[in-house]
Amino acid sequence: MCEELLELCNDFISNIDDFEIELNTDFFCYPTTNEIFISVLASANSVADFRENLYSRTTIKDISEFTWSLLHEVGHCETWNIMNKRTINHCRNIKRKIERGSLPTKTYYMLTDERIATDWAIKYISKNHNAVKAFDVQALALLDKFYKENEIEG
Repeated sequence: MCEELLELCNDFISNIDDFEIELNTDFFCYPTTNEIFISVLASANSVADFRENLYSRTTIKDISEFTWSLLHEVGHCETWNIMNKRTINHCRNIKRKIERGSLPTKTYYMLTDERIATDWAIKYISKNHNAVKAFDVQALALLDKFYKENEIEG
Protein backbone atom coordinates (compact mmCIF):
# COMPACT_ATOMS: atom_id res chain seq x y z
CA MET A 1 0.00 0.00 0.00
CA CYS A 2 2.77 2.45 0.86
CA GLU A 3 4.34 1.71 -2.52
CA GLU A 4 1.05 2.64 -4.19
CA LEU A 5 0.95 5.92 -2.27
CA LEU A 6 4.57 6.70 -3.16
CA GLU A 7 3.87 5.97 -6.82
CA LEU A 8 0.77 8.17 -6.75
CA CYS A 9 2.69 11.02 -5.09
CA ASN A 10 5.63 10.73 -7.47
CA ASP A 11 3.32 10.72 -10.50
CA PHE A 12 1.41 13.74 -9.23
CA ILE A 13 4.48 15.75 -8.31
CA SER A 14 6.31 14.90 -11.55
CA ASN A 15 3.94 17.36 -13.25
CA ILE A 16 5.54 20.15 -11.20
CA ASP A 17 9.24 19.30 -11.20
CA ASP A 18 11.70 16.44 -10.89
CA PHE A 19 11.36 15.36 -7.27
CA GLU A 20 12.17 12.22 -5.33
CA ILE A 21 9.38 11.33 -2.86
CA GLU A 22 10.18 8.93 -0.01
CA LEU A 23 8.42 7.70 3.12
CA ASN A 24 9.60 8.81 6.55
CA THR A 25 8.24 9.55 10.01
CA ASP A 26 7.43 13.18 9.22
CA PHE A 27 7.06 15.63 6.33
CA PHE A 28 10.30 17.40 5.42
CA CYS A 29 12.56 18.00 2.45
CA TYR A 30 16.04 18.75 1.24
CA PRO A 31 15.33 21.59 -1.18
CA THR A 32 18.76 21.66 -2.80
CA THR A 33 18.41 18.04 -3.95
CA ASN A 34 14.62 17.96 -4.53
CA GLU A 35 14.16 15.16 -1.99
CA ILE A 36 10.77 15.19 -0.28
CA PHE A 37 9.82 12.95 2.61
CA ILE A 38 6.22 12.19 3.47
CA SER A 39 4.57 10.46 6.39
CA VAL A 40 1.46 8.35 6.73
CA LEU A 41 1.48 8.99 10.50
CA ALA A 42 2.18 12.68 11.11
CA SER A 43 2.00 13.73 14.75
CA ALA A 44 -1.34 15.14 15.89
CA ASN A 45 0.32 18.25 17.34
CA SER A 46 2.23 19.16 14.19
CA VAL A 47 -0.88 18.57 12.06
CA ALA A 48 -2.97 20.79 14.35
CA ASP A 49 -0.41 23.62 14.30
CA PHE A 50 -0.02 23.33 10.53
CA ARG A 51 -3.80 23.33 9.99
CA GLU A 52 -4.33 26.34 12.27
CA ASN A 53 -1.69 28.37 10.44
CA LEU A 54 -2.86 27.25 7.02
CA TYR A 55 -6.56 27.89 7.59
CA SER A 56 -5.82 31.39 8.86
CA ARG A 57 -4.27 32.10 5.44
CA THR A 58 -6.58 30.44 2.93
CA THR A 59 -10.24 29.70 2.31
CA ILE A 60 -9.43 26.37 0.63
CA LYS A 61 -10.48 23.79 3.18
CA ASP A 62 -11.49 20.81 1.04
CA ILE A 63 -7.95 19.47 0.62
CA SER A 64 -6.48 17.12 3.24
CA GLU A 65 -3.55 17.99 5.49
CA PHE A 66 -1.63 15.18 3.78
CA THR A 67 -1.87 16.88 0.38
CA TRP A 68 -1.29 20.34 1.84
CA SER A 69 1.81 19.03 3.61
CA LEU A 70 3.13 17.40 0.45
CA LEU A 71 2.65 20.59 -1.56
CA HIS A 72 4.13 22.69 1.26
CA GLU A 73 7.33 20.60 0.98
CA VAL A 74 7.27 21.03 -2.80
CA GLY A 75 6.96 24.75 -2.07
CA HIS A 76 10.20 24.63 -0.09
CA CYS A 77 11.96 23.01 -3.05
CA GLU A 78 10.49 25.48 -5.50
CA THR A 79 11.28 28.61 -3.46
CA TRP A 80 14.44 28.01 -1.40
CA ASN A 81 16.57 29.77 -4.01
CA ILE A 82 14.72 33.09 -3.64
CA MET A 83 15.95 33.50 -0.06
CA ASN A 84 19.35 34.88 0.79
CA LYS A 85 21.81 33.03 3.04
CA ARG A 86 21.12 35.35 5.96
CA THR A 87 17.39 34.51 5.89
CA ILE A 88 18.08 30.78 5.53
CA ASN A 89 20.49 30.84 8.48
CA HIS A 90 18.07 32.87 10.59
CA CYS A 91 15.29 30.35 9.94
CA ARG A 92 17.60 27.43 10.83
CA ASN A 93 18.64 29.10 14.08
CA ILE A 94 15.05 29.79 15.12
CA LYS A 95 14.07 26.19 14.27
CA ARG A 96 16.86 24.92 16.54
CA LYS A 97 15.53 27.09 19.37
CA ILE A 98 12.03 25.74 18.79
CA GLU A 99 13.36 22.15 18.84
CA ARG A 100 15.14 22.86 22.16
CA GLY A 101 11.93 24.28 23.59
CA SER A 102 13.18 27.84 24.07
CA LEU A 103 10.58 29.22 21.63
CA PRO A 104 6.91 28.22 21.16
CA THR A 105 6.24 25.79 18.32
CA LYS A 106 3.65 28.13 16.79
CA THR A 107 6.46 30.51 15.79
CA TYR A 108 7.68 27.84 13.35
CA TYR A 109 5.05 28.63 10.72
CA MET A 110 5.77 32.36 10.98
CA LEU A 111 9.33 31.88 9.72
CA THR A 112 10.07 33.29 6.29
CA ASP A 113 10.88 29.94 4.66
CA GLU A 114 7.73 28.33 6.07
CA ARG A 115 5.50 31.22 5.00
CA ILE A 116 6.97 31.21 1.49
CA ALA A 117 6.49 27.43 1.13
CA THR A 118 2.88 27.67 2.31
CA ASP A 119 2.25 30.63 -0.01
CA TRP A 120 3.54 28.54 -2.90
CA ALA A 121 1.21 25.65 -1.97
CA ILE A 122 -1.78 28.00 -1.65
CA LYS A 123 -1.11 29.48 -5.09
CA TYR A 124 -0.56 26.08 -6.66
CA ILE A 125 -3.77 24.64 -5.24
CA SER A 126 -5.73 27.76 -6.18
CA LYS A 127 -4.59 27.46 -9.81
CA ASN A 128 -4.89 23.65 -10.03
CA HIS A 129 -7.74 22.87 -7.66
CA ASN A 130 -9.44 20.16 -9.73
CA ALA A 131 -6.22 18.20 -10.33
CA VAL A 132 -5.17 18.58 -6.69
CA LYS A 133 -8.61 17.49 -5.47
CA ALA A 134 -8.52 14.39 -7.71
CA PHE A 135 -5.08 13.49 -6.33
CA ASP A 136 -6.27 14.15 -2.78
CA VAL A 137 -9.23 11.77 -3.15
CA GLN A 138 -6.92 9.01 -4.40
CA ALA A 139 -4.32 9.64 -1.68
CA LEU A 140 -6.94 9.62 1.08
CA ALA A 141 -8.37 6.34 -0.20
CA LEU A 142 -4.92 4.75 -0.01
CA LEU A 143 -4.31 6.23 3.45
CA ASP A 144 -7.70 4.97 4.69
CA LYS A 145 -6.86 1.52 3.36
CA PHE A 146 -3.48 1.60 5.13
CA TYR A 147 -5.09 2.70 8.42
CA LYS A 148 -7.71 -0.06 8.24
CA GLU A 149 -5.21 -2.76 7.35
CA ASN A 150 -2.99 -1.70 10.25
CA GLU A 151 -5.85 -0.96 12.70
CA ILE A 152 -4.79 2.68 13.09
CA GLU A 153 -7.18 5.47 13.98
CA GLY A 154 -7.07 7.87 11.00
